[in-house]
Amino acid sequence: MVLYRRANRQYVAMSEAEVWKFLESQTKIYAGFPMEDGYPHGSPIWFCVENKTLYLRTHDYKTKTKLARSGKACCVADDGYRYRELRGVIVWGTSRVITNPKLIKHINEILDKKYEKQQWKPSEMPSGWVEERRKEKRAFIEVKPERIDSRSEERRVG
Repeated sequence: MVLYRRANRQYVAMSEAEVWKFLESQTKIYAGFPMEDGYPHGSPIWFCVENKTLYLRTHDYKTKTKLARSGKACCVADDGYRYRELRGVIVWGTSRVITNPKLIKHINEILDKKYEKQQWKPSEMPSGWVEERRKEKRAFIEVKPERIDSRSEERRVG
């Protein structure tokens, strides 16, 4: 069972449906994983939502891939510029690197479609760079939410 809460007493929490609609509308999320020295390792990353679960795509050699194996993650998405427009969601959950080929294929297809316009095109990049990128192995991280905090200034009364 996922616990949904408001981020702070002064804010209005998003409903469960609003949380997932908001996350699905975002193009990047900040993912954080605990390091051995106690500090968090955080970085922006492209992601998708499938069945109320977050999926991140990275490379197998990246630090976040190793740290995701710890089993703990925190992901943050926000938007808005002016105070009354601010919205945000924080997801704490369990993380793992997925290995199921069918799930990887499915998630990769979702991500390719979502980021079709943002991804690099081989014709636009130096050929040596393209060849190096094609050799890299992808990794897929699953984050299953346990607790979600949210805020929506748009719904605030007063």
